[in-house]
Amino acid sequence: MTEGVLDEGPLRAGSPLRTPRAASVAGIIFSVLMITALVLLRISAPAHPGAGSQWLTDSGRRAAVAVALNLVPFAGIAFLWFVGVLRDRIGEREDRFFA
Repeated sequence: MTEGVLDEGPLRAGSPLRTPRAASVAGIIFSVLMITALVLLRISAPAHPGAGSQWLTDSGRRAAVAVALNLVPFAGIAFLWFVGVLRDRIGEREDRFFA
């Protein structure tokens, strides 16, 4: 009974994932996560590297750095998703020299 459902429509096995909405969502997720991570790092770490490691004794700053560093892999995944969908959309028009 479920095989008939899978054979019809855009959700069938082996169908290409082609949606411009996926690319836009991935791009927005990437930009939000990356900007958040960079802002957290900027406000947590001192502006001058010679300031020493006293900023590490503040638990709030340490937590902000930990959150920022944990956001970076998710931003990377969203970026790869964005590039994958974008490349899938313009694949036929892509220069075959670099492919």
